[in-house]
Amino acid sequence: MQGKKILITGASSGIGRETAITLAEEGADIVLISRNLEKLNNVFSLCKEGNHQVFSVDVTDENALFQVLNESIKNDGRPFDGFVYSAGMEATIPSKLLKKDFLHKVLDVNTIPIILISNFLAKKGNYSPEGASFVFVSSVMGHLGQPAKTAYCMSKHAVVGITKSLALELAPKKIRVNCVSPGMVKTEMSLQILESISEENIRQIESMHPLGIGMPKDVANAIEFLLSDKSSWITGIDLYVDGGYSSH
Repeated sequence: MQGKKILITGASSGIGRETAITLAEEGADIVLISRNLEKLNNVFSLCKEGNHQVFSVDVTDENALFQVLNESIKNDGRPFDGFVYSAGMEATIPSKLLKKDFLHKVLDVNTIPIILISNFLAKKGNYSPEGASFVFVSSVMGHLGQPAKTAYCMSKHAVVGITKSLALELAPKKIRVNCVSPGMVKTEMSLQILESISEENIRQIESMHPLGIGMPKDVANAIEFLLSDKSSWITGIDLYVDGGYSSH
């Protein structure tokens, strides 16, 4: 990862935060994107020294997003070697209560920016001449249903489909595209969920993960592998990082 320039969305917390710290430790130069500038600056302070950049931007604001990506390239004169999409929103609402506007909101955060950013980065001059690697964060919920998770499952299943289609489209440009599907991981988002449910439900969730509930570092390590040259002949896969959850 030494010297590679990697874009990370959702870099202020959870898996995105841990991925930024992990990649910086391996010598990568990180471009951190999120809405919360205070949290981004905190992550920046935890990253090993490098040519890192921080931008506060909402991934649903297409014009502002492309502006900061262009600014990043202008700042250091370097295209991107990799891209991690870790921005996302949780959605736990029974299907009968779902409204069209909310469904659009979930897709606007969890899926649509993946395509828009990938299209931007895949333009000549925006990615390294040697090629690039894109890694998107999906979820086991993109494969396994769960009550009240219709909107979330929809958006994460879409991420898998996007991954496989883009892998085929971008292979001629030497751009690899993969995704990871984590199970329950101890992030701010998941801890809020656990705090809102009963002890019995928590035990049930824990029992469905044979290796226990995961840590952000577990997923960050998988993302690092897919970004690195060690996975140079891997594209179009969905890597489960779920402690055995999907084995049931």
